[in-house]
Amino acid sequence: MKTNTGNSAYEIKLKGHLDARWRAWFEGWTITNLENGDVLFKSASVDQSGLHGALDMIRDLNLTLISVIRGDPASNDSNWEEKGEK
Repeated sequence: MKTNTGNSAYEIKLKGHLDARWRAWFEGWTITNLENGDVLFKSASVDQSGLHGALDMIRDLNLTLISVIRGDPASNDSNWEEKGEK
């Protein structure tokens, strides 16, 4: 079984907006409140430990997880963050 030990880009989508006071808790993530009421977390380079740390915090804050998408924005796939959004 091949394991991925490197960093990857991730997008996490949550239901509801996140107040600015919580942003410092998610260092290394870009957080955008969307017009539809959801919040989008993006990181161009995070390891598995960092991903699980963010997911643990999301759980601890009792936020509703919509999706987690791994992608590679460095590839020619400019729509990596939209995969699985149907």
